[in-house]
Amino acid sequence: MQLEVIQQTKAVAPSWGFIKEAAYEAFKNHCSGFRWTPLRKSKLLTPPGANTKLSKGSVPIYGLTLAPAGSSGYQLCPWRSPECEAACLGITAGRSRFNAVRQARINKTLYMIESPYHFFRQLYSELAAAKAKHGPAFAFRSNVLSDIPWEHIAPEIYWFSWRNYDYTKSFKRCTQLQSSPPRAFTLDLTLSHTGHNWSDCETYMRSGGKAAVVFRVRRKDPMPQKFRGFKVIDGDQSDFRMQDPSGCIVGLRAKGGIDTSSPFVLTP
Repeated sequence: MQLEVIQQTKAVAPSWGFIKEAAYEAFKNHCSGFRWTPLRKSKLLTPPGANTKLSKGSVPIYGLTLAPAGSSGYQLCPWRSPECEAACLGITAGRSRFNAVRQARINKTLYMIESPYHFFRQLYSELAAAKAKHGPAFAFRSNVLSDIPWEHIAPEIYWFSWRNYDYTKSFKRCTQLQSSPPRAFTLDLTLSHTGHNWSDCETYMRSGGKAAVVFRVRRKDPMPQKFRGFKVIDGDQSDFRMQDPSGCIVGLRAKGGIDTSSPFVLTP
């Protein structure tokens, strides 16, 4: 599968075809109980409560937190805009400001790209453990900081929970999933405003989708009730997007020293 790219950078696209084949082989062997030896001890999934964003939800939320954009040398956010890349929370906010945290995400990303079979064997094992602990009602966010169309590359990661969700900057990805929902799994996508795609956000919301928008709203101030004719909900209250009403804006406050003069940030 070829990914559409907005902007050229020094980061290169991963070999998605190779990764896809390895992910499928890993899933077959996971299902058959074929034994394997993990290459690393640290977990791949961010567990509930370990991430401020993922801790805000009505159900336990697990997330796959890879290195954002091209920070690993491989581009994992092909639909980014320069403004959203500069404001990325995976670089500017919270624990992301610590070099050790960023390096851990880079190491995890390189593990996926360089040893995809072992990466996915471990990922499937951790997802199976989450299902054994919570049942299929736990939530899974497969792109906490990245923007990978996993439904095309490794759709099997969505077979462990029926509450899978993500944010993406790809209008095409959102509308394709909306028009042809998969039968084997559920995946709820929220289109992210990049500073340049408001018309796509508007179109998606009018068709029943949701759009995430960063506003110039201070931490303690309320979100606007409406913006440009669309209902606004406070997305900072919960990260679990599957419970949101259709056709709404998911309002997010500018955080982490984001340049509020950027078109990525809107004034309500």
